[in-house]
Amino acid sequence: MINKTGAKKLYLPLVIFFIVINGFLIAGKSWLVKWNVDQTVAITGNLVLFAVTFCSLFFYQRAMQHGSTAGFLRNTYSGIMLKLFVCMIVVLVYALSVSGNVNQGGLFACIFFYLLYAVIEMRSLLRWNKERKNA
Repeated sequence: MINKTGAKKLYLPLVIFFIVINGFLIAGKSWLVKWNVDQTVAITGNLVLFAVTFCSLFFYQRAMQHGSTAGFLRNTYSGIMLKLFVCMIVVLVYALSVSGNVNQGGLFACIFFYLLYAVIEMRSLLRWNKERKNA
């Protein structure tokens, strides 16, 4: 299993990114209004993406540690499917709750956040795996 120092290095960039983005979204309300981005949609999307990325990173970490190919694939696909279904359900619930009056700027901001979270997730995981193999 992973030691606490390794866990900090793995999850810390994700937590820092979440805090920075939330700080920007809270402090930059006037900027968001100018770009037609609903602050509530962006903050909620950031929170959901942080939670689902945190969970999928756990699955990917378990996949990298698994001894068999089947275990690796099972954990990897679990992380991918988790992100896919949670994001689909959240967008569907949002679209239905606002009766089609979807804030496109907020959704595009969330898509951008998703891409950034994916990059941070993979970089953290690859860095953690390299350090784990060198130790």
